[in-house]
Amino acid sequence: MSTGLGSSTACYEALHLNVTGVTEEYFMDNYISKANSQATDTVLAKKLWSFSMNLIH
Repeated sequence: MSTGLGSSTACYEALHLNVTGVTEEYFMDNYISKANSQATDTVLAKKLWSFSMNLIH
């Protein structure tokens, strides 16, 4: 369940001693979580990259 505090997890990751040295993990609501299938979809990632590049050019 989402806490509704958009920056809470980013602040937790940046400041909490429990995550010192933790890399390549996905966090949600201040906990390490499993990323959904869209987060690991390389085809979708390439489409998003292409779309983003078109927006800025």
